[in-house]
Amino acid sequence: MANFRTSARTVDMLGRQQIAGIPTAINELFKNAYDAYAGSATVDWLKDRNVLILRDDGVGMTEADFLERWLTIGTDSKAAGGRLAPPPVPRGFAKRPVMGEKGIGRLAIAALGTQTLVLTRQRPQFATEENQAPIVAALLPWTLFSAPGVTLEDIDIPVVTSDDTVTQSLIQRLVHDVEENLLQLSDRLDGSTLSEIRASLSQLKDFDLDILNRLPGPRITGPSGYGTVFVVTPTDDSLAAEVEGDGRGADKGQATKLFKLLAGFSNTMSLHPRKSEMQTSFVVRTDDGVATDLLSGDEFFNESDFENVDHEFSGTFDDYGTFRGQVSIYRADPIDHVITWPAGRGAPTQCGPFNIRFGYVQGNYAQSSLTPDQHALISRKLQKAAGLYVYKDGIRILPYGDSEVDYLNIEERRSKNIGYYFFSYRRIFGAIELSSEFNPSLQEKAGREGFRENIAYRQLRNILMNFITQLAADFFRGGATQGQEFLAQRDELERTERIRRTRAKVVDAERENFRSQLQSVIGEFAESKPVKLVQRIVTRIERELSDVEGSGDGALDTVLEMEHVALRDLEQVVQRYQLRRPVGVGLDREAVRDWNAYEHLRDELITSIVPSAASKISEMAARKASHLAPMASLQRQVQRDFEKSVNDTVANWRADIDAINRKSEQVTEQISEMVRAAVRSVSESARLLTRRINDESLFMTQEELFEMRWQLLGELEDELRRQKDSLEPVRRFLGTFEGASAGLGIDDQLEAVEEEVLALRAQVDTDLELTQLGRAVELINHEFASSIKTVRNNLRALRPWGQRNPKLGNIERELAAAFEHLDNYLTLFTPLQRRLYRKPANITGAQVAQFLQDLFGERLRRHEVELLVEPSFEAYSFVGYPSTFYPVFVNLVDNAIFWLSDRPAPRVIQLKQRNGSLLVADNGPGISLRDYEAIFEHGFSRKPGGRGLGLKISKDVLERSGWSLRVAPDGGLPWPNAAVSLTGSAERGFGACFSLNPPSEAEDSVFEGVK
Repeated sequence: MANFRTSARTVDMLGRQQIAGIPTAINELFKNAYDAYAGSATVDWLKDRNVLILRDDGVGMTEADFLERWLTIGTDSKAAGGRLAPPPVPRGFAKRPVMGEKGIGRLAIAALGTQTLVLTRQRPQFATEENQAPIVAALLPWTLFSAPGVTLEDIDIPVVTSDDTVTQSLIQRLVHDVEENLLQLSDRLDGSTLSEIRASLSQLKDFDLDILNRLPGPRITGPSGYGTVFVVTPTDDSLAAEVEGDGRGADKGQATKLFKLLAGFSNTMSLHPRKSEMQTSFVVRTDDGVATDLLSGDEFFNESDFENVDHEFSGTFDDYGTFRGQVSIYRADPIDHVITWPAGRGAPTQCGPFNIRFGYVQGNYAQSSLTPDQHALISRKLQKAAGLYVYKDGIRILPYGDSEVDYLNIEERRSKNIGYYFFSYRRIFGAIELSSEFNPSLQEKAGREGFRENIAYRQLRNILMNFITQLAADFFRGGATQGQEFLAQRDELERTERIRRTRAKVVDAERENFRSQLQSVIGEFAESKPVKLVQRIVTRIERELSDVEGSGDGALDTVLEMEHVALRDLEQVVQRYQLRRPVGVGLDREAVRDWNAYEHLRDELITSIVPSAASKISEMAARKASHLAPMASLQRQVQRDFEKSVNDTVANWRADIDAINRKSEQVTEQISEMVRAAVRSVSESARLLTRRINDESLFMTQEELFEMRWQLLGELEDELRRQKDSLEPVRRFLGTFEGASAGLGIDDQLEAVEEEVLALRAQVDTDLELTQLGRAVELINHEFASSIKTVRNNLRALRPWGQRNPKLGNIERELAAAFEHLDNYLTLFTPLQRRLYRKPANITGAQVAQFLQDLFGERLRRHEVELLVEPSFEAYSFVGYPSTFYPVFVNLVDNAIFWLSDRPAPRVIQLKQRNGSLLVADNGPGISLRDYEAIFEHGFSRKPGGRGLGLKISKDVLERSGWSLRVAPDGGLPWPNAAVSLTGSAERGFGACFSLNPPSEAEDSVFEGVK
């Protein structure tokens, strides 16, 4: 009898050579983790160490399982009717459909690198109980499986067990066994193969096993560890290119191949959403501590993204390929729709019934119903992950969904006739949902490159291609009723966008020009130029009046003319600083703030500075005139001058009114002519239609006469509608005029709406930035938690050694001091995340002061800043969340130290209490009146490189507790003498002061937890 002999290269061909690439191999291992009832499957690429670690928290394996299942090629433990029982279902888990049944998927790991360390440990019956199962370890030198002349019987796979730890000695045992096997096969292996395997073994021996305990996520060691771990080192040379891409697509926002194939492992776009059974991640880690999860965040699509589409389609295909579902065009209410599959000819399909749901976004923003921000956001996602994905039992089937795999030929057909086929594959996202129960004939290829191209798959493709084509015919072509509605709405959107862009172009220029003028004028006010100009005018006339000699009417005329010129010059000063806010142009927050500051300064100029100067000029002129001419002459001259001024003023006003009147007459004539033209057109049409029925009715039957009457009445209605539409702009104009006469003009409305839009856009940016900041804080705190604990424990362990060794003791003390300083800062993360106090606590001023002293003590000493605390502040107490109040004080003191750092000594920060409010004051440069409100806005900062977030966040979190944060204008500490001399002014300035104000008694009942 003869038997097949199996070459070791068979494993290489079934594994590494069978799999399309690294992303496909990782996807296959994710599926194996899913079959093992894992809730989490994590890949960590230690980029600087050339190591890839795959971990899951599945059921794990015993030594017998590993030998009979994992090391058995083509095992039938997952196949129906197999010899081995399937993996056990853990308590609390629902039974999962099997993803892999061929028993060769695990060999895909050979595509990741030249050797793999396998660690696995069986899950306990109860996840909360201590795990008594040992860790099973094995080492697979994949290079050996590609060597010619070697059979599977020649290769010994070392398998050992350990307790709940993985030690370096365990690795040494595995490496030693492989080296022994190499000695046995050395006569059949060439030198390069031996060198390569030995170099890989050496790299594994140098691997720091403690990394497995430091990585967050699934853990196999310890009393509660279980699951499976694969350590691949060295990794395949192509891994970096798969993870980082070729660099050409990154600038365009395109995703790497790895992201395209690993994103969306579980279906998050289902017609019937459900919680994902297994989370996946691929984290790139570097030795400098940077960790980036390529699969986390909002990069992939989820349920909320369907709120940001132009069109949505969802429903079910039955056994005959007929679609029944709902269609929503331009986010209108969904309508029921049916599409049949004519090619099926009424016969049941082999592919079976399935569900579909997808959204579509117009590529041209002008044709989209989304806002600019919504369109930009969803377009960025589409750029990375657009496609119609295929899921079976909720798990993704590769490579469907990859934008480069247009398996329905959507782009190919669109390129032939965009108006006929409409859809673009790169503007679609959604899911086709299959199941093992209803679609058993749709079977994956062994290499995970899609479904086998049998009859069932061909039917699935044809049904979907017919569906996409028919949707375009029913809803997006002009011939269909729904198509006409789509084209009409698309054209209206384009028209609206053209108007918006035209207006934006004009308005943006006006807004920028106004902002520039406003900042220039405020700058001159800041330099006191208006006051100096007024003072110059007063000084000049005082000098001129003193030079007037003689008496009589001539001298009196000279004095009055001087007065007139001086008052006119004062008016010119007012006009010089007179700005008109552009009509119909909304302003952003910064411009509104500047405008408010300008109005305050200009009001002071008009109501105080100029009137005071005018009064002084008149008094000086009156005194001079009293010495030059008798009272009667003075009265006559003043009366003549007054009459002339009145006449000139009225004449100027009348000229403006006449211009308005002429313009109104022109508009009235234009409107009247449009109305007359419309009436003439309708009258002529009515006359011609009447003449037609009179001329033609004599030769008609009764039925023809009635039909003609309805036809002519229809034509008249069409003409009336056309003329009414032509007068619609007139009606809108008159409505606008009525609103303006009532004090609500269209320009005022536009300004209000535009300012609201600008404010909302700024708020969106703020919310997004704060969300990203919150995620960053959460990530930092999570990553630091275990590391800081380890450092703290090791410092304690080092202390006894330092007490015995003076040199080591000095190092230990310096390390402990530096760590304590760092740890003080890290404690801030705890209240920020609200982990320290879940309930309101009693907070005293003394506690706050001590916290600030501990946190900033070193920095205060370095900058020679004194932190003074009044007894009234220390004695004050209130009830609240430390996570709300501590960061506010930290921010205020941090800012004060910054602004004091380059000021003359003494530098002082003072904590005090006034009338129930807590004050943080300093003797720094202070805050200008213009900035009192601005400093609480997002993005505003006078600090070089400042982000403008601290005070904004502080104010917002206090308001949520009923408190308020304000600038206290009169609370700052006076400048030291040295600071006064720096300004070149004799006036002493004051520093900044912020007031934390508790809620009023009426608010106490609303904001519980704060007293």
